[in-house]
Amino acid sequence: MHGRPSKPKSGRQNAARYGIIADDLTGATDSAAAFANSGFTVAVSLEPRSLRSLETQVVALSTHSRHDRSADARRKVRQACARLRKGGWPVLYKKIDSTVHGNVVAEVEAARSAGGFAMALVCPANPAHGRMVRGGVLHVRGGDTVNLHEQFRAQGLLEFSSITSPVSAAKVTRAILQRHRFILSDATSDRELACLVGVVLRLKHRVLLAGSGGLARELAMALKRRASTRSNPIRNYPHSGASNEARRNTLIITGSKNPVTERQLEQLIHKTPTPSLALNRLTKRDAAVALAGGFNVIIRVPVHAQPDRVVLRQLNALAPLFHARLVGSLLLTGGDTALLVCRCLRPLAIALCGEIVPGLAWGKIIGGLADGLTVCTKPGGFGRDQDLVRAVEFLSSQTPDIPPAPRRQATP
Repeated sequence: MHGRPSKPKSGRQNAARYGIIADDLTGATDSAAAFANSGFTVAVSLEPRSLRSLETQVVALSTHSRHDRSADARRKVRQACARLRKGGWPVLYKKIDSTVHGNVVAEVEAARSAGGFAMALVCPANPAHGRMVRGGVLHVRGGDTVNLHEQFRAQGLLEFSSITSPVSAAKVTRAILQRHRFILSDATSDRELACLVGVVLRLKHRVLLAGSGGLARELAMALKRRASTRSNPIRNYPHSGASNEARRNTLIITGSKNPVTERQLEQLIHKTPTPSLALNRLTKRDAAVALAGGFNVIIRVPVHAQPDRVVLRQLNALAPLFHARLVGSLLLTGGDTALLVCRCLRPLAIALCGEIVPGLAWGKIIGGLADGLTVCTKPGGFGRDQDLVRAVEFLSSQTPDIPPAPRRQATP
């Protein structure tokens, strides 16, 4: 069976528990939010010690390995699998970039082997975001294409089975029975993604699903339907810290240079008077004035343009904004940006509540400087032009009634 649930331990909720591994932070939140949408309790762990205190059905980890050498990425994935297994969350899903950036073959193979799967079925398609695979070629909205067979062969994948569109249960079954360690699949619609999931969950072979947030959503919905006897997630979580919900403004921190994000930021600035600040020694002062006046604020972070240590020092200078509780909610665009911000705020985890729009996950920060703050994460190249406007409207108008994930009781 795919993704066998771990045996419940004393004091833990009697429900299946699953682990997700992604290669960057927004990928982890994106795929994990799919499970929150389907009613699972979900957290993205940001510190190894958080796994000892979380009590959720699904835990996602980011290996932060998209830009690593393949050997380093492989090692990080194996370590993540071991951490999840030790915590009681067997690996269920390997999130990959929907435009197949990163060490896809090395990381999927590491997760397959460490997770005890016979094979991996890989499909980066995410039709809701204009990513479709047809004839082994990934088509991205805007006209870009990637030949997956050539790309993965260049990463060392020599033998694999293929599933061509239109995807059918018979084609999926036939590919699995060929017993290659890798299966590359087309998908041009959510229905075809659902077909992949349905066959994998029915067959006895242990198959690791690896794909985008679109495949994760279909998997989460299928598991929800299958676990019809599971009780609803507990909602009376103890709050982890002081909340800033009295403030309705949003601090947007962006490092993405993707044209999609730039258009979204332009729409946000056009819709509301939102100051846009470059990250420098004056940013703290200017942001404090604007936030205190009730404005949303955009801070542009020079990710990759400057060394991380320089950017981290500049981000650390923004700590007084959080100490003074001037920030009502936080919106982070781009996986590298989100990671740098988290390195400054030092949260233990993010308890995910769902998606504002597809691809934009939201939840609550657990621990650290921004404990209890509502946060939204967005991959750099995702979404439609109005998505940031919708996200900020949601964050500024809602008072979420779902506090952070439950924590295990401390042992005397």
